[in-house]
This record gives sequence, structure tokens and C-alpha cells, in this order.
Amino acid sequence: MNFDVFEYDESMRKELEVFRRQAIREGNTSIVSDKFNPEAIHGKIWGVRIDGELASISVAEKSHYTGDPDVAVRICRYHILKKYRHSHCGFRMLSHQIDWAEKQGFKILYWTHDITNRPLNAMYQHKRKMVDKDAKQFFEADWYKRLQTDYRLLFAVDGQTDFLQYVYYINLQNENYDWQPLINMLWVSHDGRVKYEDIKK
Repeated sequence: MNFDVFEYDESMRKELEVFRRQAIREGNTSIVSDKFNPEAIHGKIWGVRIDGELASISVAEKSHYTGDPDVAVRICRYHILKKYRHSHCGFRMLSHQIDWAEKQGFKILYWTHDITNRPLNAMYQHKRKMVDKDAKQFFEADWYKRLQTDYRLLFAVDGQTDFLQYVYYINLQNENYDWQPLINMLWVSHDGRVKYEDIKK
């Protein structure tokens, strides 16, 4: 496979719309038109073409979700077409996103993930690694070594606790920076093995 990681620009809009339609057919609701306007992003969009076809996108967006858009940037709107699953496109874009965020002066780059997805959370928490040989390069990358789990809190949009997510972050400017997100977080200490029934007690 030939991989091409690129930054989106307006000339690619038709290509992106073809991708969006297929992603929606595959069940992705995070890039529907009322949630995702590529020309109105407060951040930057990356994509990966595999053998010339747009296979995946990911957005680095100023974090209005946490009330500190000048401090934190959120990785979101990620989708990879089903035919290209297990080609690690998210990892391929991440090093570019980290470099961009550092140059923009952000202090934190983060993403969130559903607490019920144990395999992916174990990987982000450094408790397991993918077994295929193509993934090895990513687990040896600097960003993976810098990746931390925020054990102080869970992501809960609008304070709702019916869809909780772990928070994973990289300190971009100072490894000792104490990030204090302002909103949409449930401040509860945990060990990375949260169950909904424990939160609702």
C-alpha cells in the first residue's frame, strides 16, 4: 500500500464529500454536515490517501469542548473507511498533528475514547500493543511514549454520564504543565477501568 498524508484545502472538497457520504453509510455521525463544515473548522484537517483513494480523515480542532481553546487542541472527527481498517491511518496523521499543534503554541493535544472499548483503551494506556508488524513503528514513536491517560477525570459532554470517555493527552510545551479543563469533564479519579455502574452509584 502507498500512503500519502496531507493537509486538507478547499480544492479537495469534492473528494472529501465522496468520502463523507461513504463514512455516513458506514455509521459515522460525527462528520454529518450539521456537525462538520470543513471550511469552518477552528483548526486543521488531515487526510490519508491509500493508493490514491481518500481512506481516512482526522481533525485537530481548538477545544471549545473544554472551554480553553487557546490552551488545548482536540483530535476528533476521525474516520477510516472499512475497507482500509487496520492500516493505522490515525497514527499516521498524529505525528503531523502534534507538530502543527506545537508550532501553533497549544499546550495540550488530547483525544477521548468511549470507556467501554477495552482493547483501544488498553492500547492508549500502554497496557497492550497491536500484534501486526506494521504497528510496531507507532509504539516506538516519541508521541506514544509521551501519551498520558488523565486519571483525574472523564469526558462527559454537557455533563451527561450516559456516554463517558477516557481522556488521553500529550503535553506539548512543558511536561509538567497542569492542565485544568473548564467544562464537560467529570472530575472523578479512576484507574482506567471504569464501569458505568460504578459512576452512577
